[in-house]
Amino acid sequence: MNTTLNRLPVPTWNRLGVNFAPAAAALPAVPDGGWGAAQVAESPLPAGVCAAAPDFADFSASGVGADADAWVRQNANFVRHIAVNETVSAPLVYETTLDAAHPAAVEYLTVDAAAHTRLTVVQVLRGDAENGAAAQLTRIRAGQGAVVTLVQVQLLGSRVRRWNAVAAETAQGGRVEQVRLELGGALTVCGTRAFLHSRHAAYELTAAYYGSGKQLLDFNDVSVHTAKDTVCEMHTAGVLTDEADKILRGTVDFQCGAVNGIGHESEDVLLFDPRVRNRTAPLILCGEERVEGQHAASVGRLDEAKLYYLRSRGLSAAQARRLMVDARFAPAIEKLPGEALRQEVRHFVAERLDAYEPLDR
Repeated sequence: MNTTLNRLPVPTWNRLGVNFAPAAAALPAVPDGGWGAAQVAESPLPAGVCAAAPDFADFSASGVGADADAWVRQNANFVRHIAVNETVSAPLVYETTLDAAHPAAVEYLTVDAAAHTRLTVVQVLRGDAENGAAAQLTRIRAGQGAVVTLVQVQLLGSRVRRWNAVAAETAQGGRVEQVRLELGGALTVCGTRAFLHSRHAAYELTAAYYGSGKQLLDFNDVSVHTAKDTVCEMHTAGVLTDEADKILRGTVDFQCGAVNGIGHESEDVLLFDPRVRNRTAPLILCGEERVEGQHAASVGRLDEAKLYYLRSRGLSAAQARRLMVDARFAPAIEKLPGEALRQEVRHFVAERLDAYEPLDR
């Protein structure tokens, strides 16, 4: 499909290659016979949550882009629209598995949370399949004082391509919290756009990613502030090995009217291999004077002194690397609901690290 994904809100020099996702990130062609059924296990709807109207009548685009959103809506083989009318303590879980019989999952989910409610939605992707494809569009509307937490954990094999589009809108005092771990796949394309259009609206992103092999990872996260006293916190940690190629765009957009708006974004990247390619494009747009915007990026190679110290304490090189990665991923992992999921994520990362072979070995 010919369309531009993950477009930077305001373009920079083309030679930097960060204005939009590369051609390799394009959405796949739909097979002649369609995708077939998706293999999704879902929790029963708890009291206070019910099936909603077929769709949001009017909703802003995700960070991946309006064309990608339309593609998922048109081609989805798993669709759910839910309304939240009461605070729900237990998470609502969707677990998708890709295998030879179910190589594709194109999922469309909307969450409409009424005023002063709370809900946690968990989306987990697992499995591997030849020419596998996993695409998700998640739209969230948080009413006045509502809090919606979206947890996304991607544990796919090396033959699956993955697209993840999220759009969120918040009413006065509403809050959307996103926890995103992208740890596998051959291609990872993610983009979130949060619209903070009402006073005291808030968005928080805690993310982690792991890139290896010749994997392409492309991210575009945007918070749009148009009202007073809005807040966003976007913080990402990543690890790159082998010949992985990653682009991360993080934009805080203070538009006219966003008086006293606050926006912080950061990225901490650990490079295990000299062959990796890392590009980070933090952007703060100011259309209002009284705002607070900060961005930071830390990119560094594996600290040999720390590695030597850990090995001198009896750890193997693989164990030492695992410890350093665990420390970076801890803020995201600790926000996952349930110890079983946290342990599964740690085990998945450990297996990927153990399979990594440094050039000097």
